[in-house]
Amino acid sequence: MIAKLTGSVDEILDDSIIIDVNGVGYRVYATSALLQKSTLGETISVQIEHIIKQDTQLLCGFQTKEEVGVFRVLLNVHGIGVRSALAILSTLSISEIATAVATQDATPLSRVSGIGKKTAERILLELKDKTLVAIKDVQPQSNSAINDAMLGLISLGYKKSKILPLLQQISSELGANITANDLIIHALRNLK
Repeated sequence: MIAKLTGSVDEILDDSIIIDVNGVGYRVYATSALLQKSTLGETISVQIEHIIKQDTQLLCGFQTKEEVGVFRVLLNVHGIGVRSALAILSTLSISEIATAVATQDATPLSRVSGIGKKTAERILLELKDKTLVAIKDVQPQSNSAINDAMLGLISLGYKKSKILPLLQQISSELGANITANDLIIHALRNLK
């Protein structure tokens, strides 16, 4: 399995880039952010999710390991394939996805090309269920906004021990009326 590629950008296509690694060209499907950041001849290093299907293999490239994690989570949603998952990550930031999951707001996902309202709602429902299963022993917090924000951030791979104190600190600084959406945004700024 390929997990990372470092090489020079040989060609930039509509949905992918060709990375030349010691004379071998690898076609890497990428988010729009990675495509826009790439320059012909430039040496780049990308995180890879290697997808193996019965009749094909795909390499999907990302700038960060966090993007790879969100991509994997999206691929586990029924009806979401490689192209849809890449479209979601091309349209929405990880912070926007986390906020949508935490608040169960389908509007941001509905803006993604090829994702309708029903599909967006299914994505949110499946991601919320997976989050709850993954943290079944987490004690709920008395503040529901902190709880929702914590669930959203954990679904993106952040550890409870790292984010709970941060969320509690943000909530105390900005007041008890802060929304889960605002908590997630402020937390992600501090987690970078």
